[in-house]
Amino acid sequence: MNTPLSFRRRGIVEGFFGSPWSMRQRAAMFEFGAARGMNTYLYAPKDDPYHREKWRLPYPSERWKEMARLIRLAERCRIDFVYGFHPGKGLLFTDDKPLRTLIAKASRFFDAGVRTFAVLFDDIPSRLTYAKDRSRFDGSLARAEGQWVAEIVSRQPSAWRNVEWWICPSYYSEDPLLARVFGRFEHDFLEKLSGTLPPSVACMWTGPKIVSKTIGLAHVRRVAERIDRRLILWDNYPVNDLSMSAEMHLGPLTGRDARLPEAVYGYLNNPLLQESLSFIPLATCFDYAACPARYNPEPSWRRAITERFGADALRHWRVIRKFCELDGHNKNRDIPLRLDMSEARAFCAALDYFQKRRRSAWVRELEPWTKRLQKTLAADMP
Repeated sequence: MNTPLSFRRRGIVEGFFGSPWSMRQRAAMFEFGAARGMNTYLYAPKDDPYHREKWRLPYPSERWKEMARLIRLAERCRIDFVYGFHPGKGLLFTDDKPLRTLIAKASRFFDAGVRTFAVLFDDIPSRLTYAKDRSRFDGSLARAEGQWVAEIVSRQPSAWRNVEWWICPSYYSEDPLLARVFGRFEHDFLEKLSGTLPPSVACMWTGPKIVSKTIGLAHVRRVAERIDRRLILWDNYPVNDLSMSAEMHLGPLTGRDARLPEAVYGYLNNPLLQESLSFIPLATCFDYAACPARYNPEPSWRRAITERFGADALRHWRVIRKFCELDGHNKNRDIPLRLDMSEARAFCAALDYFQKRRRSAWVRELEPWTKRLQKTLAADMP
């Protein structure tokens, strides 16, 4: 009997805009995820200044001590800690100094035990900024990004062994929204990137959309053929940053083809901004990643709720999940949702359940949604 396929890399990309997770939350998620097959964590929070805005600067002493402790904990949990650099904003690709700076910063992480690094060019303008770069790379951002990573790989210390590099290109989805926000991308971006990118470097991709409802095998095979590199899916579920900040994604992961491991090397989920609530949807993501062929969304979700809150809490979590889904589709939140009597009674019971646990972190994280639920119930009550 053939063993069901699984992804080689499974875990989390902490890659959202907003307050980064606390070190305590990351440590708790390592232990939680490791028990469910998580083996990879990509550190890439957009609002860590030393990751993005001030990426050239070293971490201050106290911040570095925290980071080093987290790296050691990841190692104990058998999780590969991947450090992400986000150098693209304002980068002059033909300047040698940023290359030397990145390698020097990576060396500090290497000495702490990190063996995988990611260079992330997501969410920057789609065209080269400087005339010198346009001349050197024939106007191609794709070639510049690939060649820049190639220089990093070629210049890394010769003593480094078993070091892996990833890239997230600026063009990371076919979603038209990407061009509307960052400008029109050059034709054949992935093919041009492939022309300069080392064969060993894995490429990140979010799917047919930036936030994909479904990801199918045919889609990822086509993308993998275009880039001709190992593919890592950066799945933007259950994340709720930026335009999704009023949404709460508590439901199970759905819409992911069970055969994706046939064409995908790594599968990483971008979590909720809400630390404690992230455990619920991420538990289902871990179940899927560990064995896509056997994954069943609803049983996985019920198991996650029961293990964390007890079987008696399941009915209340079903209710709040339903409200969050309805609320997420409500384009005008000034107009409360309309509920029938049975729904209203169930929502009242759920609110009572949360009120009795108001000291819990997850109740505080849910407060914007429970307040909207209270407003909805008040509007429906005679």
